[in-house]
Amino acid sequence: MGIVIPWIFLVLVIWAAPSTSLICYQCWCPSFNTAACNCSNTSDVEGSHCIIVEELHSSNPYIELSSTFLDSSYIRLKDSYYIMLDESIFYHEITKDLKMKTKRIVYGCDWNYCNEYSLISLLPDSFKLTMDKKWFEENIYGNGSVNACHTCSKEICGNQVQPINYDQSTFTPCNNPTTCSLYNVWHDVETDESCYRSECTKSVFKDDSHEDNQKYKVQVEAIVYLSQIRSNFEIWKLNINCAVYNCTRSSIFQDVKEQIRNDINNLMTFPTVRRSPIDTSLTIKSAMITIPTTTPTLSCYECACYNDPACSCNTVRPDDASSTYCIIIRRNNESGDFTVNLEHVDRNSSRVFIRKFPYLLAEESILYNETTKEWTTRTNTLVYGCNWNLCNHPSLVTLIPDSFKMTLSDEWLNANVLDSGASDRDCHECPQAPQCGTTEFLDASRCPIKPCNSTCVVLDKFDNPTTNDFCYQSYCSSPEADIEENQHRVELEGIIYGDQPDVVELWEIDLYCRADDCSRPEIFQEIRENLTVETNNLTLLLDNSSRPIVEPEIICYDCFCYDDPICACDKYTVSSASSSYCTIIRDNFDEDFFIALEHIDRNSTFVYIREFPYLLVEESIIYDEKTGWWNTRNNVVIFGCNWNYCNDPRLIPHLPNSFQMRLPETWLDSNILGTGQPVRECHECPNAPQCGTTEFLNTTECPIQPCNTTCLVSDIFDDPANGLLCYQSFCAPPDSEFFTIDPHRVELDGVIYGSRPRSVELWEIHIFCRADDCSRPELFKEIRQNLCVDLGDYTIFLGNTSTVGQGNETAICPATTTNRTTTLRTTTSVITVSGTTTSSITGSGTTTSRMPTSSITNATTSTERTTIIPGTTTSFGQTTTGPPEITTTAESGLSIYVAHNIFILFFLLISLIDLY
Repeated sequence: MGIVIPWIFLVLVIWAAPSTSLICYQCWCPSFNTAACNCSNTSDVEGSHCIIVEELHSSNPYIELSSTFLDSSYIRLKDSYYIMLDESIFYHEITKDLKMKTKRIVYGCDWNYCNEYSLISLLPDSFKLTMDKKWFEENIYGNGSVNACHTCSKEICGNQVQPINYDQSTFTPCNNPTTCSLYNVWHDVETDESCYRSECTKSVFKDDSHEDNQKYKVQVEAIVYLSQIRSNFEIWKLNINCAVYNCTRSSIFQDVKEQIRNDINNLMTFPTVRRSPIDTSLTIKSAMITIPTTTPTLSCYECACYNDPACSCNTVRPDDASSTYCIIIRRNNESGDFTVNLEHVDRNSSRVFIRKFPYLLAEESILYNETTKEWTTRTNTLVYGCNWNLCNHPSLVTLIPDSFKMTLSDEWLNANVLDSGASDRDCHECPQAPQCGTTEFLDASRCPIKPCNSTCVVLDKFDNPTTNDFCYQSYCSSPEADIEENQHRVELEGIIYGDQPDVVELWEIDLYCRADDCSRPEIFQEIRENLTVETNNLTLLLDNSSRPIVEPEIICYDCFCYDDPICACDKYTVSSASSSYCTIIRDNFDEDFFIALEHIDRNSTFVYIREFPYLLVEESIIYDEKTGWWNTRNNVVIFGCNWNYCNDPRLIPHLPNSFQMRLPETWLDSNILGTGQPVRECHECPNAPQCGTTEFLNTTECPIQPCNTTCLVSDIFDDPANGLLCYQSFCAPPDSEFFTIDPHRVELDGVIYGSRPRSVELWEIHIFCRADDCSRPELFKEIRQNLCVDLGDYTIFLGNTSTVGQGNETAICPATTTNRTTTLRTTTSVITVSGTTTSSITGSGTTTSRMPTSSITNATTSTERTTIIPGTTTSFGQTTTGPPEITTTAESGLSIYVAHNIFILFFLLISLIDLY
């Protein structure tokens, strides 16, 4: 037989992540009975990391949540945050297709509670490998057999210093036309330490290689490190069965590795930044946050449609994974109308216990038309059931109507159900209660035979296919109940399980008959023996490897609140993970504020979000003419993330204090406020921005003009990744009864990423100034050089890290006891048009502080970003688990909050200038 390499569990010495004691979930259960899983138990073992193992082999599939030691494998991990895959890419001789089947997948992580039960459903599709079909046919399949292979009696090993001596493997004829079996196992990827073996396949496949007709295959064990570049996966083992001349050549492994591709989009559910450890309760700034005990949840689509064959749906709902599962149910009415429901169903809602998933269940009626004298079959109900997250995907709805149909031949129906013409017929009589037994023996004496001149109703009331139990009931219908449509009818309810697509188990049989002795208990067994089953789309519905590819999806909370600092939310929706992500947005205006938890389009920001998670803040530094203070006001705060449920509403109270940007008062006085001179120089290019880089900008298109009002200067677009700057400046029109302009203000948009939480990138800067030459393009670089940052609860969103030296650093704002603070309570108008005030000033009780006059420490000349060293804060750990609430949601649109209304105001001003 072929060479079979047993799975060696890959847990390795950790180099990148420190060893620590972690809290990991612990459970084991067979895949067909996940309802028996109790995954609330945990372990806390020093020197371990958490894992989820999904064994998908058809003979013994199981799921395991556990922890493992770091020194128990033959190959060294570079990081303990990873996904490992054992996948078979094989050629199906009948369909001539190249198929992929995941045999085993392992998820490893190194923070508390990271091996969540809710991740189980995401893993099989998270890391997929593919190959080019044409290359596979030419280099692996060939014409289906070979007569010679390289052969070596034992493993040949080597490394970069002493390479494998392939001369020890001779090209040897095979006894019969067959295939070649060979493998290459790497023990150290860095040094290329590996072992090789090859031989003629000795017999017909009788082991796991024969599964799914995998006679011609490339079996791959690979790993992707989730916190590193995800396209750079490593291959640890190749096991090849091939039938092409010289396919056992020494270069075949390198050739195969060059052909294998992976899709990193499916990994978006797993955050690139590790979460911080979670305590059951954390005190943060005197506010107690209680994290509920995690219970396994299952998210299912939840929609109801009428006469809609596609039933588009983006609404989801969580429920207890141990007591529910997902279904798509289609009910057909006699009128031709139909309904489709995507929902949860209780685990014990069916008369017969569902033993495994996925399954298809059909309820049908075989009816006799007294007018046409024909038998017809009508499908009343079809149910698709499954038990992993979002498995009742709406893309499957159109596959269900013709999935399978049960029929009986007209000859059998005519002989055993149809009226024979006799005025009376024998009918067993036990109408009060069913009599139970097995298909082999039933005491029918309790249902004595009596003559019946109407329809005999015979019911298989309960049937357990695993034990052959059934309960029998029979009686002669009353004349008033004996309507025409009930005189000749067979009702069938059958189920097909995914691992046995050729077997239909009949759960219930109801018989309405007028043939003689049609109530005999043996008739149910006769129906089973004469049943014919027609199937369609079963492979697409029941075989994970053949199911249509569904774009990766992400579940986000979806709520909107006004002046509610908590914004309790129990609704959420699903959207494309490749084109959207989750956000919490707080938009402040005057004393009020608006909070949105929702999806946002991946390309909705004017500067591209490069990674997740992130925090974005838009602030205004405004001079108060009455107090002589510079006040900082928070306008918008956004938290963005890209894993399921990550925009948790429990994070909302910490948004206002996540981080704040400041400029020193002395600098603002000199460069924004000025000395009160009536006229100042102002560059003039109001019609369009002039673009360049932070190192060079051609300002000849913006000539200097005298200005006796406020000079408006804007860094319209700034890409920190390449230093792109688009500059615009003009002298504002004088105030009038229609509009007024703040004379002294700086608007800042800044973002910090989870991988570089101490580096703040400024995206956009707007300046309202009356100092001389305050419109010079160099001013934006000076702002970056003088910027400081106050850090608050940012680690709650991005994780706690002590990394320093991440590039050009800018100091945090100096602490001082002389800081004076004020809270803006009145509307500061930006522009008033026709008596209507349009304001970008927000507050909602936001405290705005006056900048200290002391100098800023450790200031540098960073032109790209600001880097800050925070004080110690307590981290609010985040997990990928779903919320405990059981709710539904409505579809929400994508909102764009990053470009605040100040940008619109500039265009409005330009229009006013033209009119003026």
